[in-house]
Amino acid sequence: MIFAPASITCIFSPEISSSARTSGSIGVGFTIDLGVFVEIDSEVSGVVVNDREVDFPTVDFVLQRLGLSGVRINSELPFGCGFGLSGASALATALSVEKPFMELADLAHEAEVRNLTGLGDVVTQTFGGLVIRKNAACPSKSIVERYKWDVTLDLLVLDQISTKDFLADELRRNNLKKLGKKWTKEFLIKPTIENLFRCSNNFAKETGLLEYVEDIIEAVESEGGSAAMVMLGKAVFASGGFKALEEFGDPFKASMDYCGVRKI
Repeated sequence: MIFAPASITCIFSPEISSSARTSGSIGVGFTIDLGVFVEIDSEVSGVVVNDREVDFPTVDFVLQRLGLSGVRINSELPFGCGFGLSGASALATALSVEKPFMELADLAHEAEVRNLTGLGDVVTQTFGGLVIRKNAACPSKSIVERYKWDVTLDLLVLDQISTKDFLADELRRNNLKKLGKKWTKEFLIKPTIENLFRCSNNFAKETGLLEYVEDIIEAVESEGGSAAMVMLGKAVFASGGFKALEEFGDPFKASMDYCGVRKI
């Protein structure tokens, strides 16, 4: 069985070219100790998530390329809420066969890019930890800077935002591209947890995304904590904000994970 951690993207600058290997995103994200558990099952046709058959083109792409019939995925988090679970599922499915690690990671990245379900999650999940992606590329061609932070965060998930629909708009992508590079550079100047919240919030504000969760972030900050938006989902990650988050839903805790995808 393969475990792939969920990833939280804080800042991203999308770049889509004619090749999946040179498509992806520059940006900042991190993995957490919750994610997906994946096992190949020859008796299954297609993709089964938490015991339900689902339409999952990103994972189907991996199955077809590897000549596999089906896979079972158990997820600890909801899909479509910004936790990079499409990438995690594709990556863990790919790593279920015996082939060179980076070849399989690149395949999972290609599956994500082709289906516009994510652009940088697979890179973050391949390496693990707090990952700064310095170029837009598949894992084998990625230039990254990593940090192993021992941090536990408070998280709250309210609703989905379609990554595919959001990235389909070219004007929006161009704006994200410019602002993502700007705030990634700003974070690199001082890679601390405090600056992560600051740069993430400024990125979300300038892109217009902050309006999805602005009231939640303000509530956490009024209690002396810090919070930022999970990209792309109506969700937040916070430090010292559990009580404030309870006013909006059912928060939970997760720690940063720095091992990346692995066999268990």
